[in-house]
Amino acid sequence: MRALKVLILEDNAFQLMALHQMLNATGVFDVLTAETVESARQSLANRGPIDVAICDLHLEEGDGLELIRSLAEGREAQALIILSSAEPEVLEGAAHMARQQGLHVLGCLRKPASVARLAGLLATYQRRSPAPCAWCGA
Repeated sequence: MRALKVLILEDNAFQLMALHQMLNATGVFDVLTAETVESARQSLANRGPIDVAICDLHLEEGDGLELIRSLAEGREAQALIILSSAEPEVLEGAAHMARQQGLHVLGCLRKPASVARLAGLLATYQRRSPAPCAWCGA
């Protein structure tokens, strides 16, 4: 398994920490974390494009869809995992919008997320993308 660079957008500090630990448990150590869309954009500006974005849809400040649009426009992520406790119809709508903007949607993580589901989604990405990241060489 090659090294992945992952961004997590989650405004709940406990959920953010839990997801970070889950990623570490699956062998992903290059993790950018953000509690707001603006801090996610700043992380991307500082650290460059990523392999996978894990994006919460509902935030106290802003909207996860805003980051999804930004990722697609700037070609800053190769794939997306949608994170939410929203109804399945909302998740499907967000996934459809992301696909239409050119993002590869790996799937949805329902809160609370499980390590097994997260590992499965990341394995799907690894299987479809054996070559290094075209943008960052990771």
